[in-house]
Amino acid sequence: MEFKQIYTPGLAHCSYIVGGKTACVVIDPAREVQQYIAIADSLGLPIKGIIETHLHADFLSGHLELGELTGAAIYITEKANAEFEHYAVKDEEEIQIDTLLIKMLDTPGHTPECSVYIVSDLERGKEPILAFTGDTLLVGDAGRPDLFPDMKEELAAKLYMSLRRLEKLGDNIELYPAHGAGSLCGKSLSSKLSSTIGTEKMHNAALLKHPGKEFIRSFLEEMPEAPDHFSRCSEINRKGAPSISKLKSPIGYSPEAFLNLSRQGFVVVDTRDQLAFGAAHVPGAYGLSLKGNFATFSGWVLPPDKPILLVLEDMKDMPAVLKSLYSVGLDNVAGYLEGGMSAYAASGLETARFESISVKEAEELYEKGEIVFVDTRLKSEWDLGHIKCSFHIPAPDVRKMYQTLEGDKPVAFICNSGNRSLLAASLMLNLSSNKNIINVIGGTTAWKNLGYQTVTEGDESCELPVR
Repeated sequence: MEFKQIYTPGLAHCSYIVGGKTACVVIDPAREVQQYIAIADSLGLPIKGIIETHLHADFLSGHLELGELTGAAIYITEKANAEFEHYAVKDEEEIQIDTLLIKMLDTPGHTPECSVYIVSDLERGKEPILAFTGDTLLVGDAGRPDLFPDMKEELAAKLYMSLRRLEKLGDNIELYPAHGAGSLCGKSLSSKLSSTIGTEKMHNAALLKHPGKEFIRSFLEEMPEAPDHFSRCSEINRKGAPSISKLKSPIGYSPEAFLNLSRQGFVVVDTRDQLAFGAAHVPGAYGLSLKGNFATFSGWVLPPDKPILLVLEDMKDMPAVLKSLYSVGLDNVAGYLEGGMSAYAASGLETARFESISVKEAEELYEKGEIVFVDTRLKSEWDLGHIKCSFHIPAPDVRKMYQTLEGDKPVAFICNSGNRSLLAASLMLNLSSNKNIINVIGGTTAWKNLGYQTVTEGDESCELPVR
């Protein structure tokens, strides 16, 4: 048996190629499909099957394009109600592809159509040896059941029963999930990207025995924020994402044309580092540094119905930027700024800016009561320790809560390093009448390194500075 795990950084997504003697199968492919074709070619095995464990919410899958390019059949549970050409698999149905015997188990919970695929290598025997668990059972966790708010209690109850079903699998079976740490498909995923059923039975809190009601409560409390693009991606995956090869290539625009398009409603995405963006950027631009979790936050905050214009540090960044945007369904990338911000600056056109300061400077202003601290990290990070009397507003939520920050004091955004606070600062600058905005570089990491105080509980005496 041939086996390859393919990891997509940023999305913390795992996909797989499993090969028999004369053919191979791809499980949960990313949207960029040429990588699977290249691996299959290196193995000398044609791709004959494409398996989807569920309709992924955090990224677009390339199953349709991969099927078109290879002629491979796409397998997905009949409960997905998929609209593309596929083989609708029934619960406990077995499929044989070459020397691989693959059995599907319906395991709803994370989503209504989640499933797990158990694989046997018939060259060795019928005993199952691999489990591709999608987002049902993750290493150290299970998939969040709250992505469909109207049915989250029902899905949590189904997840509980699905996990009880997976407990019956053999301890020796190797477990390969669709995501690892860094994904928002769960709240306590391990950084390990594989495990065994036996190991998870011993250590995974989701599999440890506790009553169903207690499980439901624990799995609906303190979940990380669900990005805007999750429901959008799930529906696109049901229909099948368009082939990347058929998308239009971005066009280079002069600074004057670029600015005019931005004024006509095109969305400007600046992928440069936080220091460069803070110093000068095209007015209205989103600060989405390529050094941060670019794909997830682009999908989270960028309007999907508007054409996108790019500002790049280097044209060599273009492939990575496009790959990330396409992975979250942002296909309408119209163009880029020719010559970058250097050409734009030379044109003499207007720019926007905000201040970037060190943690030491921020601490001094904070002690004098001269700034308002806003922590833009996730709730789980905030709970582990935050600056006293700072306010917790995850970066994307600045879009909804910016008015609560429109007081007299400068607003200083902070995260763990400066990339999410960069996004928050750019949103605040674009939306608010308060233009006295600061990005704290170095973030809470530098704050702690300097020995400055943090707390783990809120302070009711702290009040938002809204007028």
